[in-house]
Amino acid sequence: MLTEDDVDDIVIRAAGDGRHDAAAARFEALAGQPELHGQEINRASLLVDAGGQHGLAGDWDAAIRCYREAVADGGAQTIDPRVWLHDALLRRGQLEEAAALLKELRAARSQDPDFYAAVAESLEAQGLLADAHTWFTMGYHRCENADVPEFLLDLLLVGRRRVRASLGYPVDDLDELAEDYLAAAGD
Repeated sequence: MLTEDDVDDIVIRAAGDGRHDAAAARFEALAGQPELHGQEINRASLLVDAGGQHGLAGDWDAAIRCYREAVADGGAQTIDPRVWLHDALLRRGQLEEAAALLKELRAARSQDPDFYAAVAESLEAQGLLADAHTWFTMGYHRCENADVPEFLLDLLLVGRRRVRASLGYPVDDLDELAEDYLAAAGD
């Protein structure tokens, strides 16, 4: 059975030698071998890993294909694969489809701070700062009463503060919480 360590080994090797295309091909091959899948690793997770490697290789069409397959598979994932599909669509310039998918993601009403952070950071990377601000803020409010580690909420606020500073917004109460977290983390 494949483990997270096996996946990490492939990713680390690709990071070391830059052969992300080979790592993507390996992940896709492993996705097609269900006898190797188990509790930790499944077809959908391997397809997300393949998509990530295709993206690192600059092949956004292949990344989108893998993410679409992961979404269709429906297997358990750490983060909804639509998040990664949205990112790849933005990077590929397929803005209408990305916008439609963003509406789906919003409607999902996740209570996972990583979900919101991933979407917000993707939007921020594409220069969509107002949208990133919305997602960091929405993530904090939707997750603040969820059973999640407090530091994940703090990280949403740190991202929100960074975007607000880029937008020239004045400091508010949530920004002060972010600054308190950063001060404590620096100690």
